[in-house]
Amino acid sequence: MKNLLSHSLVTRLTVLLLAVAPVFSACNTETDAVKQAREHEEEYKKIDDALIQDYFTRHGITSSNYQRTDEGLYIINVKEGAGNLIVKGNTVQVKYIGKYIKKEYEDVVFDKSYGNRTICECTEVIVGSNNVIQGWEKVLLRMKPGDQKRVFIPSYLAYGQYGKNPIPGDEPLQFDMEIANVK
Repeated sequence: MKNLLSHSLVTRLTVLLLAVAPVFSACNTETDAVKQAREHEEEYKKIDDALIQDYFTRHGITSSNYQRTDEGLYIINVKEGAGNLIVKGNTVQVKYIGKYIKKEYEDVVFDKSYGNRTICECTEVIVGSNNVIQGWEKVLLRMKPGDQKRVFIPSYLAYGQYGKNPIPGDEPLQFDMEIANVK
C-alpha cells in the first residue's frame, strides 16, 4: 500500500511537471522585438563609444582627463563640490547645458536650464524617479553639492534608438552639469 501511494504521488508529480514545463520554458524565450532591441543596443554601445572617443581626439581630451564608468558614461570633473554624494530620493537642482558631439554638428546646444525663467536657472530632479534619462540618473548618484561635471552619455543611456524631438535616435550627448542644491 505504501509503495502504491508513493508510486501514485511520483506519477502525479511527473504529470504536473510535464504540464507546467512549457510555461516555465516560455519565460526564457525573448520576442523578436526584444531581441532586436537588445542587439541594437549592443551595436550602439560600440558605435557610441567610438563617437565619444573621436570627440575626445578632436578636442585633445586624454584618458587622464576623464573617468569611464562600467555603464559607459564618460565623466570629466570640472569643479569639485563638497558634502555627501547624492542618493536616491534626493531632490536636486541642476544647472545644465546639453550639446551634440558628432562632428557634423558638435557643440550645438539642444537644451539648457540657463534662461529658463527660474530663479536658480536650473531644473529640479527627484533622483531615482526615472523622470530623466538613465545617464542623468546614473551620473547624479556620483555627484555632490557644488560639483560641476562634463558628462558624455551614450545614446542607449540617453534617448535611445528612437530619440526625442529635437534629439535624433542613436545620438550620444554631452552635458555640462552643476549641482546647485540638494534637498
